[in-house]
Order: sequence, then structure tokens, then C-alpha cells
Amino acid sequence: MQPQEAGATEVLANLSIGAVVGIAVILTILRIVFLNPVKLIQSGRAVNVSPTARGFAEILESLIIAGILVFLVIRPFFLQAFFIPSQSMEPTLMGHDAGDTRTGDNYTDTIHDNLFVNKLVYRYSKPQHGDVVVFRAAAHADNEHPDGSKKENILIKRLIGMPGDKIHIKEDGVYLNGKKLNEPVYDKDKPTQAQYSIKEPMNFNSIQTPPHAVTEELKLGPNEYFMMGDNRNNSNDSRFWGTLDGDRIIGKAMFVFLPLNRIGSIR
Repeated sequence: MQPQEAGATEVLANLSIGAVVGIAVILTILRIVFLNPVKLIQSGRAVNVSPTARGFAEILESLIIAGILVFLVIRPFFLQAFFIPSQSMEPTLMGHDAGDTRTGDNYTDTIHDNLFVNKLVYRYSKPQHGDVVVFRAAAHADNEHPDGSKKENILIKRLIGMPGDKIHIKEDGVYLNGKKLNEPVYDKDKPTQAQYSIKEPMNFNSIQTPPHAVTEELKLGPNEYFMMGDNRNNSNDSRFWGTLDGDRIIGKAMFVFLPLNRIGSIR
């Protein structure tokens, strides 16, 4: 699944640093024009800029400060918004369109979660088992393009294995260091005490046999992580493209803020 940046609009969220600086310069020039006591010649005498113009200049000043904080400080180092375009992390994170039957589900609604990702948390702590993590996948993980071209996509998955762990995926579930993980199938009528739920059991007959951690146990090396989607039968994850280098981790998914009926923390 490839989460995409979201802000007030997708365009705003994807603004480059150069574009942000350019917009800030333009707004600053406008602010100077409206806020400074520029003299206008009316009827042979000089008058100051009107209170309306001064108020507009103050709005521009606020936009400049907010823009710098959001795009040059908060987004690069602390917090960033993304939206979920696909189903690979359902039921934890929704990303489907009404009538979309590509995965065998006939959806009657359209839901694409918008979430905040904490980009600072892993600067002072290590990722933990079960975290929902946003990362930049290596190019060989890209299977989106029929022409065979590859690019490094931003993906979101759940962290299953950490450096030093042994992962073995069997028909009855995922085994971590020889112990089967508690991963109940999601049931909206039966709340679970487990950290998370998966959409359905993995069906080995419905998907291409994954090459990693399935035919034999996989031992993770230093700085290697094993990532999986909660929608096990519709997720391009470590089972297919291998382990994730820890240096590619962007942050931890923390909170869904849209749609309104989906607001809440992510676990």
C-alpha cells in the first residue's frame, strides 16, 4: 500500500521546499506593500494605507509564519499527514472505493483514512513489534507498473519482526521466535484484547507463494525489519520483497483524523 501525503489539499501537502520558499517570498512582499505606511496621493495630500489593507497584511504575516512552521519545521522533522489509497492495511486503516471488486470485496462505500505520522518518535526510541510504520521501500518492492519500471514508493505496514528475530509464516499463522502471534481475525461485534486484528487468515491457495519466511524460517540480520499488511491476502509486503532496512523508516502512524467517524488512535 502506498500512502500519499495529505494536507489541506494533496497539492499543498506535496509542495517542495523550493515552492514553499517561493510562496513565502511572494507573501512577504505583499505584506510589506500592505503593512508599511506607504503614502498614497489623494487630492494633493498624503494618506496612510487603510485599516482594511493593514488587516490583510496581518493575515499574510500569519500565513507566512504558519507556512514556515508547517512545511519547513513540522513536516520534515515532527509530524506529517498521509492518506491511505488501498486496502492492504484493512481493517486497521481503510482505503477502498465503492464498487471496487479488485480484491474480491464488493464495497458499498468509499473510505480513505487520513492519518498523522510521528516522524520524531524513532529518533529517541526504537521501533517495536506491532507498530504501524511508514517507510520508503526499495525500488525492487515496486510492482505497480506493467512496463517493469521501478521506483521507491512510500508504504505503510505493521512491524512483525525486528533485528535478531526469527520469522516463519505458516498456514495457521505467523510465528515469531518459535511462538505463534496472537492475531485474531477482525470481528466488529467481538472486541479483541489483542494489540491488533487482521482482516482474514492468509490463504496460501489464493496468492502467489511468497518467497520470504514461508518456505523456511527467516533470521533477521542487524537493522533488518519484517513488515506485513493486516489485509494479508492483499498486501505487497516483506513476504514478497524481503526485509526492510531500518534506515528507510520514516515514522510511526499515530492518529486517524479523517473521516470524522474514523477519528482515533492507531494500534
